[in-house]
Amino acid sequence: MLNLEKIIGRGTWRYVGQRVQGLQIQAIPIAGKSIECIAKALDGTAYQIGRIHTRNAFVVRKGVLSLLYVRPDYRGYRRAAGLVFAPCPWKVDYDHALSRNLAGQLGYAYVLMLRVVPRINRSHGHLERNLKESEDVPDICFADERIRGKWIGRSASRLLTPPGAFSANQTTPYGLTLRQAGQWGFAMGVEDDDRDIPGLRPITDLGPRT
Repeated sequence: MLNLEKIIGRGTWRYVGQRVQGLQIQAIPIAGKSIECIAKALDGTAYQIGRIHTRNAFVVRKGVLSLLYVRPDYRGYRRAAGLVFAPCPWKVDYDHALSRNLAGQLGYAYVLMLRVVPRINRSHGHLERNLKESEDVPDICFADERIRGKWIGRSASRLLTPPGAFSANQTTPYGLTLRQAGQWGFAMGVEDDDRDIPGLRPITDLGPRT
């Protein structure tokens, strides 16, 4: 009998996409006010990264994800990213999912780090300054359509709709093709195989850091 099942090979976006099936982009906090609220939202386990103080950076592990969050003004974020993300055969930028400027205005203590193609990252720079102000800032916030576009490798000029000011209160459902899911997973650090990150230690005290 002819087998019509499509074989998805390792080293492709679709292979990574298979690994993140069941996860939702709108369920991944891009910023939060504390380690506790981020770990709770993800239903994951928070870890200290070697000797890096949890005031500056930490990882939350959930399934295939090892998500890196850093303090918006932490200057050592590239070093932390180099410890958490696997080496990449092409050049990448380590990018704050929510711009440091907006995170500071909103009072967020931590921002999710992504790895993205430099030209994609830089094409979004001029769009990362506008904020829809609100007196009610939630403990965590999620990606809007523009951030989602960058997350899956879409330059600012290819966004489907003109981006508006960022709102910390928006929650938008998104669907992804298998290829897009792979690009999304790669941006967060997902590889073809699970990877051990040296020096991770569970954080037992998840209270706010000062």
